[in-house]
Amino acid sequence: MNELTNVWEERITPGDVMLLKHNSTKYAYVPESNALYEIDNNLEMILKSENETASVLYNKLPSPLEKGEFLEVIDSLIENEMINQERKTKEIETAHFQTISALTLMMVQECNLKCTYCYAGDGEYNEKGKMNFETAKRSVDFLIQNSGNIEELTLVFFGGEPLLNFETIEQVVQYANKLAETHHKKIKYSMTCNGTLITPKIINFIRAHDIYVQISVDGQKSAHDQNRFYGNQKGSYEIIMNRTEELRDKKQLGVRSTLTPANTNYTEIYQHLFSLNFRSAFLAPAMQMFNRESFEDLGVEFEVLTQYFLKLIEAKEYSKAKKINNVMKFLQRLHSGFESTYSCGAEVNFYAVDIHGDLYPCHRFVNNKNYKQGNVYSDIDHYKKNEFLLEAHTSNRQNCNYCWARNLCGGGCHHENYELSGAVTSPPVDYCRLTKTQLQSIFHLYLTLTEEEKEILLG
Repeated sequence: MNELTNVWEERITPGDVMLLKHNSTKYAYVPESNALYEIDNNLEMILKSENETASVLYNKLPSPLEKGEFLEVIDSLIENEMINQERKTKEIETAHFQTISALTLMMVQECNLKCTYCYAGDGEYNEKGKMNFETAKRSVDFLIQNSGNIEELTLVFFGGEPLLNFETIEQVVQYANKLAETHHKKIKYSMTCNGTLITPKIINFIRAHDIYVQISVDGQKSAHDQNRFYGNQKGSYEIIMNRTEELRDKKQLGVRSTLTPANTNYTEIYQHLFSLNFRSAFLAPAMQMFNRESFEDLGVEFEVLTQYFLKLIEAKEYSKAKKINNVMKFLQRLHSGFESTYSCGAEVNFYAVDIHGDLYPCHRFVNNKNYKQGNVYSDIDHYKKNEFLLEAHTSNRQNCNYCWARNLCGGGCHHENYELSGAVTSPPVDYCRLTKTQLQSIFHLYLTLTEEEKEILLG
């Protein structure tokens, strides 16, 4: 404990806490502990103060305290980093980031669709082509060799449209299973595709190897076909529904929906996806298409989504509520106290491998040579990797280090930051505003849930 007398004339600077009122009770969200705390009028006054001394604040207390009690409160607030936070960047220990647990294989850098919002230039990443088996095989070797003591690994088949190279995927799985067994490891498989090329043969393969498959469906047919179509402008919704019916009926398919300014109704989209029997769903905006006004629309629609989530809980439809990943991911982070110091696992524990075997932080950076991190035929560029990880950590970002939302947000998608603001470490202002709006909705939702409901939903 600090010397109380040293605190008395010290100026009090509130930390990056978020104050809110739920029903008639006041709370403070504290990013350092990633938790919500109930507070009284005295604490609220202190946390709203502006660089005043403890003695001045003592005389302003709404509810009088003994001086010793008050100074103990001040000391406790300092220890819990709710006031007088020390502003400094952190030294990040990168040694435990030297192993990897997953690779995304860019099986094809081309696509059979021409989606309006595609960040990869029709899936080609400025260099059209397919990954051959030798490069894919070497990628599997590379994953095993760099996995250290990690026993469970992941291979993700990506594109473009990966099913344009299905024969190579078959070879990769067969090879990877044998190699993993030799090294006493287990490899899980995942694939992101558009659903238009799924056939009975591919369905059997998916089931035989327990491959988690996620496709893209942007809600209702009209909204989907407006942005996800073939080169002749024909929409892809109907063929996707026909080709994925068997997998959906068995709840063996996940889905990702892309939101656009014309399609921001989270609740309506989730309800439609539920009707199609997807096992899980996540919605994300095509950031480059949004302006401040349409971002505000997203914030309003997200609040409506949390109310829909509550209605599902009241109806005890917990399994359906758990599928609303846009809500669940924030609830889980808040409930567990886990600090999201990175927005994702890019370079932390996985890489994307392009058709030549070059390594990138994730699939979105493919063919951006400034972010090439090595090659599966040589090695990881550990200097560039560590440089990226140190810079991208939220505690080392000027904007994020002062933000109360940092440990629930993680700083935004590195690539979206890069595209919209010119730096992976600088999330766009409108994105930050949206995230804070969403988190305030999450706080009220979390405080509404009973302990029993939290146990069922969050464990």
